[in-house]
Amino acid sequence: MEFFKISCFNIPCLFSLTNKREYELKVDLEKLQNWRFVGSSHGWFVILNEKADPILLNVFSAICHQLPGKETFPHVDSMREVENEVFEIHYKSWNYSVTHSSETLRQLLVVKAVLSSDPSCDANCAVIVMYDVPTSKLAFCRLGDSRWTGFGGEIQSYYDIVSKDNMLYALGGGPAIEVWDFHESTPVRKIIIQPPCPQKLKEARQIYPSDLYSSKWYFVFSSCEMFLVVRYIGEFVGYDGEVVYEGDTLTNYFIFPYRTVKFHVYKLDFDQKIWLPVESLNDSALFVGGNHSVSLSVKEHPGCKANSIYFTDDYWARMNEHDAYGGHDMGIFKLGDGRIEQLFDYDIQKFELPPFWIVPN
Repeated sequence: MEFFKISCFNIPCLFSLTNKREYELKVDLEKLQNWRFVGSSHGWFVILNEKADPILLNVFSAICHQLPGKETFPHVDSMREVENEVFEIHYKSWNYSVTHSSETLRQLLVVKAVLSSDPSCDANCAVIVMYDVPTSKLAFCRLGDSRWTGFGGEIQSYYDIVSKDNMLYALGGGPAIEVWDFHESTPVRKIIIQPPCPQKLKEARQIYPSDLYSSKWYFVFSSCEMFLVVRYIGEFVGYDGEVVYEGDTLTNYFIFPYRTVKFHVYKLDFDQKIWLPVESLNDSALFVGGNHSVSLSVKEHPGCKANSIYFTDDYWARMNEHDAYGGHDMGIFKLGDGRIEQLFDYDIQKFELPPFWIVPN
């Protein structure tokens, strides 16, 4: 059974796709409204609290673990609170200090977080984060650690991270994949896979130019297959679906600030070390966003639609730039005909707590 966490009229709740109903939980989610969710994995959430310190929380059992503080991230040299929820930070790569509010830190500190395993079953599980410096790097901690430990290989900036059986798969440019073994106390890189860039992805750069579109890459496991999911987001989109330039918004009020318009999916061929375009996901549904990217069989989860990509808003760079919108970009993309279906009927465009997917164990 998979759950969808959504802020209905800015009141957090959990909603089941299978049963089409909300569920009461042991955690008072309304208290978390000003916090930022940066990852969901193995049924747990990684959250930045009001002072941007990381917390690991299970909303079903209410078990909470305090993770190492924000001042212990690898790129931070020193940090002090100069006034209430305002911090002076000196980064290791900079020769000067900057001042950020806790709200700004919550937006900048962590890009995404996943778990190497389920903490309910593995006390030695690792919390792995992509943090921004400004290109995304990797760090991890074990439960009980006092600080975050940086690691990483040849990839200059990471786009997505997923874990399976205590192995971490990190997606970077190319597209390339680094595989890290988390069975030992210190992660060990086992392999880097660097297939050539698929022709369809090269052509898409012309079809979806950067002055009109942004893109996000996700890495998803499905059984024994590995998928690269590329999401194209129109920066400004009219009600008719046409992507327009920012200047057009000055004369046309019927413009969405940003909206997902297309997905492309590729499958890794291990033997040939190439990415192959995927035309159908068959009986699978993919779930992407700020969560640990997952694939589910619709036969085992009858509330899901086959050959579809369920997506939530993870455009962090623009999500808080306006009071009237943000967190709104979610839906179901039908890979067969390219249509996008809304998840719910809603009129609001601003979700103070962006929706997240969570798959309970």
